[in-house]
Amino acid sequence: MSWLMPFAMLPKTYTFFFFDSFAQIAIAVFGLYILGKLYVQPQLLSTVLPKTTTLRLWGVFVVVQLCLMAYQSVKIGNSQQTYGLLHSLVSFIQMILVIWVAYTVQKMAIQSFNDAKNFVKSIIWTIVGYSVIVLIPQILFLLGIGHFSRITNAVASLFERHWLDRDFYNNGSYVTTLFRLNGLEPEASFLALLLGLAFAPLLLMIVQEPIKSFKNHRKLYILSWLIVIFMALVLLYAKTTTGFLIIFILALLYWLMAPKNQKLWLFVLGIIALVGGALAYVAIPSVNELLNRWLFEKGGTDNRLGGTIGLIGAWLHHPLLGVGYGYEGPYIVDNLPQWSKNNYEYMAVYKKQSYPILNDVFGWLARYGLLFMATGAWLLFGLIKRAMIVLKSLGQLNNPEHIVFYRIVIKAFFVTIAAILIVAAVTPANVTSWPILLMLFFYWRVIHLAEDEVSSK
Repeated sequence: MSWLMPFAMLPKTYTFFFFDSFAQIAIAVFGLYILGKLYVQPQLLSTVLPKTTTLRLWGVFVVVQLCLMAYQSVKIGNSQQTYGLLHSLVSFIQMILVIWVAYTVQKMAIQSFNDAKNFVKSIIWTIVGYSVIVLIPQILFLLGIGHFSRITNAVASLFERHWLDRDFYNNGSYVTTLFRLNGLEPEASFLALLLGLAFAPLLLMIVQEPIKSFKNHRKLYILSWLIVIFMALVLLYAKTTTGFLIIFILALLYWLMAPKNQKLWLFVLGIIALVGGALAYVAIPSVNELLNRWLFEKGGTDNRLGGTIGLIGAWLHHPLLGVGYGYEGPYIVDNLPQWSKNNYEYMAVYKKQSYPILNDVFGWLARYGLLFMATGAWLLFGLIKRAMIVLKSLGQLNNPEHIVFYRIVIKAFFVTIAAILIVAAVTPANVTSWPILLMLFFYWRVIHLAEDEVSSK
């Protein structure tokens, strides 16, 4: 469905009380699509409902979380470091609904190989449109073309997501205030997550695989390379450590996924790129300043490191079931090292609100506990195993276009999962954003389609 991803790319939240993805325009559009589809084809309801075992696992998870929230509410009472019982309850249920809506939309929309192919086309054109309408005007403004500030501010006023109580947008938008690329995201690092985790893996696998069996394969190959190069420049121009991290991770994963005959020249190319980067670092002042400020001499990491230590402490004190959604804040603060509290951001922001999760892996463990995280890991491993089996079996198909398409998507799935897990072990990965959820469930649907096509042969 070509219209799905454009709505997912509009992250503006219209209330801060709801779970962030539930407060965006996509929930209304996708919800109406599901209701309309069920009205026209009521028999689809039985196909989109999860299996009984899955429903039971989700049911146990929800009940345990609700019990933990109620217990923590009584134990902690009113605290500015928690979401509060009502807010926690509403946000948690909305998070579950967001995941279910993304799952249902993709299951309804992607019923065949052609549906999957059209969705990939829509992704590519969505990125092109996003670049032309949002990113290029921001880049032109940063290059000193002043009147583009009006365009960027106008677009931002309609679609840009903002953090609560931050001064990042005082001049009308993030880019005109802080002079860093952010697209429509609340800050630069979230743009890096959007491009690097949602879209780059698929594009990288398109340029890696032989696509001569595709219609207009030359145009697709050239366009994909242009988008990949543009994305890399955007990640650098965003001036965020997350961007540098994602570039390194994706480059390494691209090399690991490459055929053996490509690995050697890719390794040589990587060495040349490193040498070129080192020479630019020494010879070009702007490159030197960029890398020093956002990589080698980056400051302001006290909250991230301290918050990670706080999350580890919270999880170790509640290892099996976690502390409950929205109640991790007091436990993070209790386990914060003293040295991590002596900075402006902590004193002005984090001390006065629920301490945010700045490391997703330990945040998930602290919130949900080892028991449910292990269950989720087991389910994910099962899907990865199935994807590996079907990838090896694609040779049984007679259609070269189908074989290459399935190879591209399944390999992109592996790259996406690896990249998300690595990033989440360091920083928030924003995996419940609409674009990433739609991509994850797209991969899941394509794995199913490939399994069905292989088994039919």
